[in-house]
Amino acid sequence: MRTRFTTMAFLALAVGAGWAGPSFAQSCNEDLQKLSQRREAELETINALVKAAHGKQLDPSVFCAKSAPLNAAENAMIGYMEKNKDWCQIPDEAISQLKVNHAKSIAFAGKACTVAAQIKKMKEQQANGGGPQVQPLPAGPL
Repeated sequence: MRTRFTTMAFLALAVGAGWAGPSFAQSCNEDLQKLSQRREAELETINALVKAAHGKQLDPSVFCAKSAPLNAAENAMIGYMEKNKDWCQIPDEAISQLKVNHAKSIAFAGKACTVAAQIKKMKEQQANGGGPQVQPLPAGPL
């Protein structure tokens, strides 16, 4: 899985660089920290799943299920950052970077969920006898 620059590290850099300025509200900092911790916890879940696969192919249905909370956490964080951009003095670069990472997460999860749905459909068809039919060999003299 790709390595991501954590949002908290970026926000710390923003504060240190003076982008956030002295009026960076304490409530913004606390809210962003909570949202970031939620996102990081979901990233750790995904990274643990990847690590547990030991370089083998991941089960698409498991990845699909595990990626939903990450996507929700990123949506919440982006929503908060956009809504409170001016009040919290969040740099455009922080929001843009999170959106880029989120788009990649959504795309990867979408592919996994599509494959998982296809596998499920094929298994159901096979269970119902609708899978690929093998033609019997001809019997008798040729």
